[in-house]
Amino acid sequence: MITRHTRGKTTWIDLEYPTSEELLSVMSEFQIDERVREEILTPTPYPFTIAFPGYCYLVLHFPTADALSGAKVQEVDFIVGKNFIITARYEVIEQIHTLHKVIEAEELLGTSLKQFKIEELLSRIMDRLYVGISSEVEQVGYRLDRIERDIFSGKERETVRTISDTARVLLRFETALARHENPLNDFLTFLGAPAFFGTKFDEYAAHIEGGRNHAAAMVAAYRSTATELRITNDSLLTSSQDRIIRRLMVFSFVSYPPPLLAVIFAMRTDLPIVGSQNDFLWVVVIMLGSSLVLFLIARFNRWL
Repeated sequence: MITRHTRGKTTWIDLEYPTSEELLSVMSEFQIDERVREEILTPTPYPFTIAFPGYCYLVLHFPTADALSGAKVQEVDFIVGKNFIITARYEVIEQIHTLHKVIEAEELLGTSLKQFKIEELLSRIMDRLYVGISSEVEQVGYRLDRIERDIFSGKERETVRTISDTARVLLRFETALARHENPLNDFLTFLGAPAFFGTKFDEYAAHIEGGRNHAAAMVAAYRSTATELRITNDSLLTSSQDRIIRRLMVFSFVSYPPPLLAVIFAMRTDLPIVGSQNDFLWVVVIMLGSSLVLFLIARFNRWL
C-alpha cells in the first residue's frame, strides 16, 4: 500500500507491505538505485546507512513490545532526498499511522497550504518513532512498580519469572537502540553536509539524536531498576530459604533425643527407672526435658 503526502515540491511516500510492482514504480519515479530496492525487499539483520548522490538510505530497527516473545523489532527503511522522503516497512507501525492521520487532519483544516520542509518532516517521523519507544518503556516502568510492591508483600517466589521476563524485554530494547547510534550518526552527518541540507539541518539533527538518546536513557534507567529489584528479590528469597532450613535443622536437633531415649530405655538390661513405680512418666519427662533444653539452646544461639 502506498500513502503519499505532497505539499509544494516536497513529497512523503510511505510504503506499507509494498508489492514488487509498487516498489519498482516508486524507485523508478525518484531514480533510486536498484540495490536499495533489493535491500527493501529482504529483511536486514542490522541497521546501516548508505549515501548515494542526491539521497541517503537508512535502515533502522525499532523495538516494540510483543505478546508472545516479550519484545521484537520492526524494520523501517528511510530514503531521504532534498525534496522527498520514502519510508518502507512490512509491519503496521502505530506511530507512523497516527502521523498520517495528523497530516490528513492538517490538510482538511487547510493548514496544508504551509509547505513541508524535508528536515522538519523527517524530524516529525523520527520523533514519533522514538516517542513511541519511550511510551512503551514507560509501560515497562509501571510493571516494575508492580513487581516492587509484590516483592515487599511476601511474593518473592512469584516475582522471579516476572522480573526475568521484564529484564529480557529491556535488554532487547537496549540492544536495538544501541545499534541505532552509528548508522544514525552517519545518516545525520551526511544530511548536514554543505552539499545537502547544510547547517540549517543542525537543529533537526540534534532533535532526532536527542530523541534516540532520551529513549536509550529511559531503557538504561529501568534496566538498572530491574537489576536492583532482582538482587533484592534474590536476597529476600535466600533469606526465606535460610529461615526454613534453620527451622528444619532445629526441629531435627530438638526431636532427636526423645526417640534415642526411648530406644535406650527399651533395652532389656538392668537400667535405673525402668521397672520402678511411674517409670513411664519419668521417661516421658526426661524426653520432654531434653527437648526443652535443646530448644532453649537453639533460642539462645538465635537459630530460631
